[in-house]
Amino acid sequence: MCGVAFIAAIGSPTAANTMLQDLRENKVLTDKEVLLASLLNTTVVPVKETFTYHLPVILPALGLYVGIVYIGTLWLGTLVLLLFVIVCGKILLRDRNVDIDAGGVSVEEVVFEKSIRNATKKSLKRFGRIGFTFLSVTFVVFILMNLGLIERIEEYVTPFAKLLNLPPIVFPPIAAYIASPLVGFSMVGSLIHSGVITKEEAIISLLFGSIFMLPVLYLRLYFPQWISIFGLRLGVLRGLISMILVMLTRIMILLIFLGIA
Repeated sequence: MCGVAFIAAIGSPTAANTMLQDLRENKVLTDKEVLLASLLNTTVVPVKETFTYHLPVILPALGLYVGIVYIGTLWLGTLVLLLFVIVCGKILLRDRNVDIDAGGVSVEEVVFEKSIRNATKKSLKRFGRIGFTFLSVTFVVFILMNLGLIERIEEYVTPFAKLLNLPPIVFPPIAAYIASPLVGFSMVGSLIHSGVITKEEAIISLLFGSIFMLPVLYLRLYFPQWISIFGLRLGVLRGLISMILVMLTRIMILLIFLGIA
């Protein structure tokens, strides 16, 4: 059943997570199974983004060497997530036969409702709840942004960047990258092509900036989405695990390049 959700994630991770939550609500899957399955669904995203975002956007903007290193770091983060799911699955989950008739609910009734009327009613109720929660959390996030909390985070970047001996000219691109990675790619790419900074400095700048960018990105987009689907406890836990693992991966690569530089 998790395999069905994994296949669905190729088309839409949100739809796949909604399917997992459906199985959770019907007591077919446990919280641990849903959490690990949702993390597993994330591993298919880079496959799509390689052709829709990485190759057509990142690589031309940053150049071959910097682009490949950056994209490789993204893929490494995905590999770490996959290994985390495998290890935790071995430790936390036990082989069990799911009672497909548990609670009077069959697999067909859970995943593909036989009754169009019941399916429509159930879907409308679920998406109504998801939409309300998503809008509420997003509204709170934007209030925090308007209060200047995000800008304050960017203000703290410069002192840390100085500790890494980065040239002052990369400070604005790093701040831009935190607010919008696309803008940051463009600005850093311009500095690379003009020879103002080295390729190693560009990589260090982007990896350093991503340590600040990831919490902002998760707060803006992913946490509202996952909380709206899985609820507060599981949604926050799912987001924290994913964000921390990805951040640790980028910190590790950053330390490697700091040693090289």
